[in-house]
Amino acid sequence: MSHWLLTVEALDGAGNAKTLRFSTPGYMDPNPVAWLQRIQQPGLFRSGLFAGELINVERSGYGETTLINIDGALNWLVDYAMDGRRATLQFASEGTLTTVLEGTVARVAFSNTLVSIKLRDPVEILQQPHPLTRYAGTNVLPDGLEGTDDNIGGNVKPRLYGQVRNAQPVAVNTSKLIYQVSDQDCTVTAVYDNGIPLDFDGDYSSLAELEGTPPAGSEWSDWEPPRGKWRRYQGYIRVGVEPTGQITCDANAPLVNAGDVIEQIAGESGVTIETTGALNSRGAVRLWVTDEATTAALLDRLVASCAGFYRLTGNQTIVAGLLAPPATPVLTLFDHQIITIDRDSAGAGNNGLPVGRVTWQADRIETVQDNLAGGVTESRRARLASQYRDAVAVSNATLTRHPLADAITLASDLASRSHAQTTANDVLTLLSPRRDRLSVVARVVDAGGLQINQTVRIVTPRLGYSEGRNVLIVGRELDASRNRISLSLWG
Repeated sequence: MSHWLLTVEALDGAGNAKTLRFSTPGYMDPNPVAWLQRIQQPGLFRSGLFAGELINVERSGYGETTLINIDGALNWLVDYAMDGRRATLQFASEGTLTTVLEGTVARVAFSNTLVSIKLRDPVEILQQPHPLTRYAGTNVLPDGLEGTDDNIGGNVKPRLYGQVRNAQPVAVNTSKLIYQVSDQDCTVTAVYDNGIPLDFDGDYSSLAELEGTPPAGSEWSDWEPPRGKWRRYQGYIRVGVEPTGQITCDANAPLVNAGDVIEQIAGESGVTIETTGALNSRGAVRLWVTDEATTAALLDRLVASCAGFYRLTGNQTIVAGLLAPPATPVLTLFDHQIITIDRDSAGAGNNGLPVGRVTWQADRIETVQDNLAGGVTESRRARLASQYRDAVAVSNATLTRHPLADAITLASDLASRSHAQTTANDVLTLLSPRRDRLSVVARVVDAGGLQINQTVRIVTPRLGYSEGRNVLIVGRELDASRNRISLSLWG
């Protein structure tokens, strides 16, 4: 026998913290805990897998649980404050509890016979602006590292995740020629003036030394005036001579590999990473944040760059990894369980056909330059003229079979072109064969146990699936009261 359980944290009328527990009728907790057996409709909840442009699917949405209140026995809930507080929906089957959704209460509504508890989208925690810092604009020149109110005061401070190449650091003290590339610790590895590398003069030991001691002077060379030297402290640099052109720099954060950076960003927003799978195999990434952005936008960029996926679990932890074909099915859906089935396409391309060509752009530089100093080498000029380098994978067999096969181009955050080539090859292997996109509505007794990114097998004479086909669950909408589930499937 299976049951649904809803737990809500609340404050009673006197401001005391209370835990409210509701269940479907007939539930008996093996522990001495009382449940109000009032759940009528456990919920209509939607969840989805994020995989960038490779698999487009709607993400999770709002849900609603309704409680039976024909006799008015729940009218006292009107005096309880539940909004913004945690709510957990669980599915109990054969002694096993599965957390289907852990979110927060948006509002509580009362009708003649029902109490409706509306839950906020779990993804909303990632849709908030990522916690960044801003310049105070409080410099009293020649001192200070916060800029002035009439130049950078109020602007977002730059933050480096992974690596950055040829970035224009922010001038935080124009009198002392101090610049900032990140508000978090990083190692600046090179500084350029109009493309010419400046000489490194060592590390500072403190902010006080950074402000108090300029780099050593430089000598004239071949009748050219000295360009000066530079020193560094955490995310700051200080140059010794007024630049003749554009100042740019290269830098590395302590964590550079994709999975580690994703975990760092999630942690800064208060979300736990359950696993990042094999994302570190994609190598270093380059993400330099200079404007306000949501946490989801930052994670989306990095995960898409890796040809990966991520999803938020019921208990608000992130599971991420590399996209892969369907695996061993956890469930087989037979024809008698399938209410409706539609095949939207038989190819992974945007045109519904297989993908025959993949271009993965990588090795990004932040500042493209063509007006450089005369001493810049030809190879350096060529690199600074283009923001990315391309890695291309082509399936001639697919293009022969499908002359209109789709082509994918993605400007990634991967630092290495070699890692980008591996990624392009992997994506082509994944998307060049036939990949069906299905919409299925089915009756499943234990529908609450099905999770995003699990594999199911479809066996039905409809649409040619008599022999069965394994497909990934990439989207799920659960009608818990009827044990009915709408699935978006891919594979």
